Amino acid sequence: MSELHPRIAVSTLSTWNWSLDQAIDLFQRLGVPAIGVEYKKAVADPNGSLAAIREAGLSLSSVTAHTIGADLLAPVDERGSPALRALKPSLDFAAAGGGKPCYFVSGPTPPRTPTDELVDALIAAVPPLLAYAKEIGVPLAIEHNNAALRDSGYINTLHDCIEFSEQTGVGICLEIQNCWIERHLPELFRRHLNRLAMVQVSDFMVGETTRLNRRVLGDGFIPLEFLLGELLAAGYTGAFEIEVLGPTIEAEGYESSLRRSLDWLNERLVKWDA
Repeated sequence: MSELHPRIAVSTLSTWNWSLDQAIDLFQRLGVPAIGVEYKKAVADPNGSLAAIREAGLSLSSVTAHTIGADLLAPVDERGSPALRALKPSLDFAAAGGGKPCYFVSGPTPPRTPTDELVDALIAAVPPLLAYAKEIGVPLAIEHNNAALRDSGYINTLHDCIEFSEQTGVGICLEIQNCWIERHLPELFRRHLNRLAMVQVSDFMVGETTRLNRRVLGDGFIPLEFLLGELLAAGYTGAFEIEVLGPTIEAEGYESSLRRSLDWLNERLVKWDA
């Protein structure tokens, strides 16, 4: 594979069942410039993980916060903000890795709880998080995750994510697979460009389940060229982070699926002189 475009990155979520060391080895062989790291894959040895990334000649593009089991909506107690306690290790890892974006999802949906109530509670929990992220120089972002994953997040549209960002100052991790069906995307990209901390890219086959099920770039139904072109036209200058996962990725294998995704994205970014 020829040298990849410098704005390409790959999330370790694309190697779902592998360790961070295995992912690093593959990404190095594929010539990936930067990687998005799930903090849960680095939590056992954060310093060693960062050292391994650097030794492989890679850099961080983002950090996926590790908040499993945390209650981000719990009220402040005698130890301070539970939300900050949950995200602080991930934020510190992002700071040590060069101050790249650290993003999180809103958290599990409690039974029979209205979405408005949940979002209002999360808005109230954000200030300590944002203050600490700014203090250590890390862009804090929230991802609008898929509605089929309400067990991990209840902010499921780009429109709602933008509203949350407007009310809190938290940036946006724009996941194309989770918003491509929404209307007026080019306008949203232009109007809210300054809120985009990062962009994640994958494809999807209409007719299949949307739960943890993505395709190699170019293999599905998403108008990726149109959407990436609109992001570039809006003035987006950040990385495009590939995040592919699911049954077809497992069946094909991580190396083949990532190689094809990298080729697809690289060809277009080079052609567009992005």
